[in-house]
This record gives sequence, C-alpha cells and structure tokens, in this order.
Amino acid sequence: MFSRATSVTLRCTKIHQRGLFACLVALMSLFFDCNSLFAQGIHTAPIVITGKQISQVLRYPLGSYRVFRSSPTGKAEIIPFQIDEINEDTDYVLDQGTRVTADTGNGIFDSQDELSFMGDDVGPLVEPVQWPTTRPQIVFELRVRNPNGNPMGPPAGAVYIGVFFGNAPALSAKKYVVFDRKEALVHTTRYRYQFDQKNWLVARKVEVAKNNKQPAEFEPVLDTTTFYLKGDLKYFITVEANHRSIESELEAWKSGPIRSIVRVSFFYKILKLKLELGMYTEISFFSNAMNLPAMLSSPLDGRSSLNPGSGMYYGLALRDNPKDYQIETNMEPYESSGDSTGSKILESGKDLLGKIIGKATKTEETKGLYWVSMQGRDRSIFVEITPSPDLRKIGLAPTIYRDDKASSELKSRDNDKVLPLGKSPVNLGIWFDATKIPSGEHMMGFRMFFENVMAPERLAVFKGLNEWKYEVRRI
Repeated sequence: MFSRATSVTLRCTKIHQRGLFACLVALMSLFFDCNSLFAQGIHTAPIVITGKQISQVLRYPLGSYRVFRSSPTGKAEIIPFQIDEINEDTDYVLDQGTRVTADTGNGIFDSQDELSFMGDDVGPLVEPVQWPTTRPQIVFELRVRNPNGNPMGPPAGAVYIGVFFGNAPALSAKKYVVFDRKEALVHTTRYRYQFDQKNWLVARKVEVAKNNKQPAEFEPVLDTTTFYLKGDLKYFITVEANHRSIESELEAWKSGPIRSIVRVSFFYKILKLKLELGMYTEISFFSNAMNLPAMLSSPLDGRSSLNPGSGMYYGLALRDNPKDYQIETNMEPYESSGDSTGSKILESGKDLLGKIIGKATKTEETKGLYWVSMQGRDRSIFVEITPSPDLRKIGLAPTIYRDDKASSELKSRDNDKVLPLGKSPVNLGIWFDATKIPSGEHMMGFRMFFENVMAPERLAVFKGLNEWKYEVRRI
C-alpha cells in the first residue's frame, strides 16, 4: 500500500497523461493536507523527555540550544521549549524562593535533565532547509512517534534541535504558563489554579477558560480541595489530621515558557508519639496539566502498626454535581471498612461514576496506572495516579469516592475541620489504604489535565502518553 506522498510522486511521473498542471495540483493538495494535519501539532499534551532518552543531543551549554518545527516546505520556525536541570540530589534546579538551588546546576544539558515542549508545536517530518537566521552548527531531528496510533492527528511528527556556538537566534517570546507568586496563582490560556497559601498542599480554586472567549473568561470548576489522614494505631491511639493540621512551605520555584515548577514541603508531627510524617513534592504546571510526583516519608509500617480504616485521601469539591459529568475510571469504589467515621458510600461497582472500566483489583491489570476521566459541558478533566513500583508490588491500589451533590450543597461542611469522607466538603475523592504502606520513603505520581472543551479524543491522548516513542538522529 502506498503512502499519500508516494501516490503523489507516482501521479507526477505521468505528466504526459495528466499534464504539468495536474501534477502541481496534486503537490498543492499534499501541501495543504500537511498544513492541516500539523496545524495543531500531534496532540495538545506537554512532552517531557529526559536527557538519557536522547543522549546524542547532550553535553552542550543550555544557552546553545534552540528548538524548531518545520513547515511542509522546510521552513524552520522557532518554538518555545525548556531545559530543566536536575541536580545530584534529584531535585530541580530552581532559581527563586527561600531555598533556591540555582548553584547546584552545571549549566550543561546532562542525562538527568529534562527537555520539554508542547505537543501542539510538533511539526511534520520534513528536514528544514530555510532557517530564521543562520543554520545551527549542529542539528538533530527528534522524531515523536506513536506506534499505536494517535486519536488526535498524525501518528508521527518531529521537532529539530539546533546547537549554536555563537549568534543564536532569539528565543520564542511565547509563554504557555505564568506563576504569580504574590497571588499564588498559576495562569494559562486553559485554566487558572490558585494555591491555598495557608497550606500549599491544597488548592483554593481551579477555573477553566470558556472556549473561544476573547478576552478569556474563566469559570470555576473546583471550589476547594482537601487532604485528610487517619492513623488508627494498634493497641494505642487514633490520630486524624487534615491540611490545616500540617505545616507546609513553598521553598522555591522556577517559571519558564513551557512549565512552572513549584517545590513544596509538608510536615506533620504526631506529638504524643514523637513521630514525624513528611511529604515533599515539586509540582510542574503546564498549559493544560499539572504533574505532582510526591515523596512520602512514613515513620510507621502500616502493615503491622495500623488497624483497618487507616488511610488518607485527596478530595475535590467539584462546583457541579458529579452526576452532571460523564465519568469513567478503572479504580474500585471506596468503602469505609465499617468504621464509625463513615459509611459504605458506594453500594456496588455498577453505580461507580456511571461506568467502571474493568475491575482494578490487581495492579497488573492496570499496569500500575489508575485514572478517572470527567467530561461535562465545555470541559474535560483527567486525573492519573501512579504508585511507585514498591507500592504496586505490595498491592496498594487507590479507590474512588463519589457523592452526588454540588459543592453548594456541601458548604455547611467546614473544610477547616478534620473530617472523613462523607462528612467533608468532598464530592469526588481518592482514598489510599495506609495499612499497606511500609515504613520508609515512597513515591506517588499524580497528574491532572484540564481542557476547556469536551473532547473524548483528548482524554484518549492523556491515557496513552506513555505509548509515545522518541528517536533522535543528527542531520
């Protein structure tokens, strides 16, 4: 079977049958088709690649790099990109805040560092022949490919990484995300996320842009978020805490054109036991997403020290009633384990958010990735949770809670109080069973995507981001 480009070539060899004009028409058709295919890139999600995935590109000073997309005719256009250094302690090198780490970077693109750009900016696989200024001294083609297909557009595209030893062109002036420290507000064209500065563990509000409104108008999607922790210790006491009980600190941040990175630490001291529970995260905000890889430090072995019912949840107060969304998930429904703080909220898997996708009772069936997607009116929300390999090995699997009430119906429930599911202002929550968590440090990945359109194909892209492959070659 011939590709479209091959078929155009074959048609053009038959000039004596169809004439030169027909050949030009065929070529113009290909040109406009390619423009249409890549007008919005390959997808709308951010792309983050570690240096070790593209080792040929490494070892040059950060200021030497520029990233381009090509047009179907080979015209190079500079695009926004970001290289974030990661130091020997595996922390991002951040240049603003009270605990900056700017002096821990070496200014060189190394294997642990990360290159990021937006899928919207990926262009066709056409080697550039026309550059904005001079041709870079070194050029690499970075091919972005999905062997399983792409629900939003072409299955493959490319960006071109240029290395300049002098006279590099100006960087793109476009910024996809802005972090306003004074207002604790992350602002993009698709959403606004405001931290609760009393505790950086939770959000004060999240708003999504109304599609096609100029200037942009934002509509509330989440009114608050909630964190809760319960430890029912065997033969001893029961400890409960929430985000108001936990000390937090914004340590440092960095704001770039592709993402803003915010480092936050959390600390909770169980005074009666002289035990300390810590959590540390570096949150990345993109134009339509946030990544929150949290490091949890547990002083107790939950398997031997805690009674059933011990655990923690992260809860959302959706502005709308959950039943107004089309919701799908691969998580099992939350049950309160028969303790006195709540009741069995969901009676069966059949009632779980309208639809359960499979039975996620075994971690291998989910490949260690748990998710819930929500579509309503003019918005799409996707939440993804990835426990670390050690937690997956022992069978830790989050469960999901739902209460069919709008946030306005839950306002009598005080978010400053320490309240379990069913009594807190949460209508959608994710619960983790602490009796399965051993002592030590554990990583928990959390990603959230916001889109200001109702688009099932975008949710499909978010679910399949791990399927994309990256290949680099020097040209």
